[in-house]
Amino acid sequence: MLLPSNINLFILLFVIWPTNGGLLNRDVLPINEIDSKAIYDLKNFTIKIPEITFNNGKFIFNGVDISVDKVEGSDDNLINTFQGILPFFGNTEVTTDQVTANQKISIPELVSSINQSISPCDDFYDHVCSGWIKNHHIPEHDLAYTKFTDIQYIIYQQLIDIIQEAPHINNGIGQMIYTLYNKCLDPNEKNRYGTSYVMYKVQELRSRRFRFLTDFMIYFHPKTTFFSMSVIPDPYNSSVNSIYIATPEPGIHYSHFIDEDEKNMLIEYRKYLRKFLELLVESDPYRKVFKEGPAEIDRRLESILIYENKLAILANLSSADSHSDNISELIRKVTLKELQSLLPSVNWQRFFENILSQKVLDKIDLSSVSIYIDKKDYLQQMDAFLHKISKNTINDLLEWFIIQSYQYTLDERFEQLSLQFNSIYLGVKKKQPKKLECLQTTLHVFTNYIDSLYVTKHFNMNIKSNVERMVKNILAAFADTITTTDWMDNETKKNALKKADKMIINVGYSKIIFNKTKMEEDYSSLYFNNENMLPDIIDKINKWKSSLGLEKLIKINERNSNTLPSYVSDAYYLPSENTIGILAGALQNSSYNDAFPIPFNYGAIGSIIGHEITHGFDDTGSQYDELGNFKNWWDKSSKEKFLKKKNCFVDMYDKIYVDEVGEYLDGYNTQGENIADDGGIRIAYKAMKKVLQSEDYSSRKTVEGLEGYSDDQLFFLNYAFSWCSVESKDSIKYRIREDEHTIPKYRVNTILRNNVEFRNAFNCHKPDYMVSEEICRIF
Repeated sequence: MLLPSNINLFILLFVIWPTNGGLLNRDVLPINEIDSKAIYDLKNFTIKIPEITFNNGKFIFNGVDISVDKVEGSDDNLINTFQGILPFFGNTEVTTDQVTANQKISIPELVSSINQSISPCDDFYDHVCSGWIKNHHIPEHDLAYTKFTDIQYIIYQQLIDIIQEAPHINNGIGQMIYTLYNKCLDPNEKNRYGTSYVMYKVQELRSRRFRFLTDFMIYFHPKTTFFSMSVIPDPYNSSVNSIYIATPEPGIHYSHFIDEDEKNMLIEYRKYLRKFLELLVESDPYRKVFKEGPAEIDRRLESILIYENKLAILANLSSADSHSDNISELIRKVTLKELQSLLPSVNWQRFFENILSQKVLDKIDLSSVSIYIDKKDYLQQMDAFLHKISKNTINDLLEWFIIQSYQYTLDERFEQLSLQFNSIYLGVKKKQPKKLECLQTTLHVFTNYIDSLYVTKHFNMNIKSNVERMVKNILAAFADTITTTDWMDNETKKNALKKADKMIINVGYSKIIFNKTKMEEDYSSLYFNNENMLPDIIDKINKWKSSLGLEKLIKINERNSNTLPSYVSDAYYLPSENTIGILAGALQNSSYNDAFPIPFNYGAIGSIIGHEITHGFDDTGSQYDELGNFKNWWDKSSKEKFLKKKNCFVDMYDKIYVDEVGEYLDGYNTQGENIADDGGIRIAYKAMKKVLQSEDYSSRKTVEGLEGYSDDQLFFLNYAFSWCSVESKDSIKYRIREDEHTIPKYRVNTILRNNVEFRNAFNCHKPDYMVSEEICRIF
């Protein structure tokens, strides 16, 4: 079908979720708004609507089926959009009406992805994902494209539509949402500043003539200086909050400062910083800020790198503690007086008296407030560093903090410079589309408010109740696994079962986003309008968010009060609350559909649910109790056995060599996620088998093209399919170094090589690659 750009054409795409035949969500995609000059050729694009009824002012579409054979056109972005949309809105999604007893359902995206020329016993990931990988490419502004990216881009557009409609909401919050997004989007906002705003802020700093670091930290708050500060749930009593003080991270990964083999990137980083400073000096021809002109570039550059090198040294030291077997060895609780003795560079009493509101100061005693720092001497090393460096170096760094914090106001030259460096550092070819950048800025500020609008408009409550039943089944399977475990003593089992029973699991969203009273209270102290400049708006927002955070010091924490928004295609576990979230964004595409066969849903979203449950008992979660408090609930012998089993996973992943980039995986850094992956798929499989035992096979659903596959095989197929990904070498290297998740191919293959049920399902035997010599198992 040819779509000429001169016709105001709208394609109506329906998200069909089973609900007794109702139209649940709808989206209008105006093609001519994406590219008014592009031509698109959709071959065999078909929409089948066998039944339409009208009831209570609503059209009801029953049995909708959307399909397309091929997309061609002059706009790669739209083609990429269709590649994500059509499988989701079309044949991948099937209404309950379409699936009657013994009827086949069609999931062509998966069926066409399977490469029968690759044995499932040789490389299961490539066996399942080859076709999908071939048909998808990485956006130039990104590092990878995954199955979750498919749906996330659709959600982004839904969120942008919500923001554009926000002014029609009858309150000031909606208008602020609209103002922030569109000011960020407006190119004239940035053009009007050039470098003038940054220069103005540096001059303002100098005019204040601060004598002490404390004065600058008060002035610069809530932005980070030589020390970072946050408010966190108290590790030993999660119902209250405490202050946590740490050191910041360097601008690039610490290994580039430390490892000789990695220092080529440090050379590139130095070039980037030099050019950045050169552009600033060029923009100051009258030398109002840079009094010495080009002559001071070398000095400023060395000041920055001396500081970042120190941060890298501290980050390298602390990295070894990231998965400690005993968190109590890492943190130390101190009083304000003790903090002052340890870090004398700052007058901490005066600092807190100035950044805390009177409302907070009236209700707490600063001398007894709980403050946590690293037990090792990282902060003391930073304090000693500040005493060692010259006053000129400190002044250079304070001005650099100012410049960095307002870097977003700088003109196109600086954006291009950053892109040039990121293309070397990360492999990114283009900067992120402005609308996505501005969307993320807006979501960061109005998270819960926009989340409530998204859930109301786009989330199907039928899905919530159905997935909650899955959660119940998987929790029961986990409890059974704990009960029958032969390496735990009875008291430890009792404690583990108690923790699992007390887990709060949010499916789709958290009810906190509909607490209108709290939301209005939170936003009552934030106000800006279209008359404000964007930098002033950002400053107002930063101070407002900081104030809300600091007020937590006088509030009692409710479990389930900290959540990720529903519109993220992800899931989470919070050890400090013993809370899980299976977000609405993840309950879509091939991850979950009511119409799918049971093994499909348990293999995808079921294994994710199991993954998050297992996080409560991994290397970190196992150190927190059922209420989210740091507490040792393990018998000594059981703990020793757990640590030995945990280290089996570390060793197993450490041995995996990634040919594409010539590096080994990091089993230590990824151990928590690997344990969760392994436990997650095991308990999801166990839950599925129990559900299937009670299933009426006379109404069993089958998948067209996969008729010969067993239930077990379908389970593992959709597990692997949910992790299909296209990644660049730069992305793989970056993720091996920095991500706590194993890269997708090895995330699938390593877990399945370690799984007896998988090898039985596909009749794999030694010496097949998908049969591991050693089995690592905790749960």
